[in-house]
Parts: sequence; structure tokens; C-alpha cells
Amino acid sequence: MKKFLSLSLVAMLWGGVALAQEFRWGVTGAMNVSRYAVESAGVSLTNDSRIGFKAGLRVEMDAPFITDGVYFDSELVLSSRGTKIKAVVNEADVDLTSRPYYLEMPIHIGYSMPVGSNFNVYASFGPYLALGIFGTERLSSGDISSKPDTFSNDNLKRFDFGLGVRAGVAMFDHYRIYLGYDWGLVNIAQDSTNDKINNRNFYVGMAYMF
Repeated sequence: MKKFLSLSLVAMLWGGVALAQEFRWGVTGAMNVSRYAVESAGVSLTNDSRIGFKAGLRVEMDAPFITDGVYFDSELVLSSRGTKIKAVVNEADVDLTSRPYYLEMPIHIGYSMPVGSNFNVYASFGPYLALGIFGTERLSSGDISSKPDTFSNDNLKRFDFGLGVRAGVAMFDHYRIYLGYDWGLVNIAQDSTNDKINNRNFYVGMAYMF
């Protein structure tokens, strides 16, 4: 955990000292609409999205050494994801509600284009890293229910990695309104022989840059 935090801070702040005049930081928050992409051998299931959030710090660094308009950005946010699954296992109906919380860090490269004196449109893409820190689960079948540990040896892996895209509008130098999508590339199921679970997340958010 400490190593992940150290690497996250180093990645977010790289270049900020040397190019302080082109470096900005701020705060960000978004609404997540997340689900799992699930494949499970011999199981019939339906998968619904859950509403969550992400909130934390954001940094931006212009990259004129590449070309005008290009920039790098990164965030360090607490992100709640999850899903609602209804499945039939051995002819029994099973309901699962999952709410994992991740410490998440996207690292994007983007391009911003002015469309007026106070407005820019921008788009970016890049990888993200995520570390599961805690979560809630509820598993029920008939009159039987349990609350398994989210990140246990029988449930989900803590580490996630994927790719994301984002587009938005920057206004009056300080404000950002954006939407984006993340594709998890890691199979986060502990039983990777029979199950495949990948995170999927659509989000809409805002940021304020100081």
C-alpha cells in the first residue's frame, strides 16, 4: 500500500518541479456508472450497473515540447465501483451486490483546442492503475445470505489495470466538465480458471483547477 502511494505521488508530480510554470493542480469529482463484465462457466446471469463516485486530486502539465495543445494529466482519487448480478447456480437463484472501493490513478495524454476566448474542448486517453482498499458484498439465495470479504482469496483481486478515454470542456481557465469510460484489462476474479471479471466504468464529472 505504501509503495503504491509513493509511486502514485511520484507519477503525478513528475515534471512539476522542472516545469512549474506549466504545472497546475486541482480537485475533481465524478459520478460513476459501473458494472462487471462477467464470464462464468456453466452459470446463467444478468448484470446491472451501480451508481458510485470518484473524488480526489488532479494535476495537469502542458507539453509544448511536443506541440501546442498537447498536455498530460493524472489524478489520485477514491473510486467506488461495483455491480448487481442475478444468477442461476445449480438451479438456485443467487443475487450478488458488490461495492468495491479503489484508490485509482489514471495517467493520460490529451489535446486541447480553443473554441472561444474562455472555452476549450479537449480529449485524452491513457492507462489507469487501481488498488482495492475495502468494499462491501452481499450474497443471497432464498432465505440464506452472507457478506463475504470483497478482496479475499475467494473473491476479487485487489490490483486492477486498464485503459481509459475522456472528453470535456474547459471554461474560464479554472473549470472542467467531462465524461469518460474505463475498460479494465485485468481479470480481477481470484478463480481465474472458471471465472472472468473485468471492471467497466462510465463517468461524468467536474474539476476545479487552482
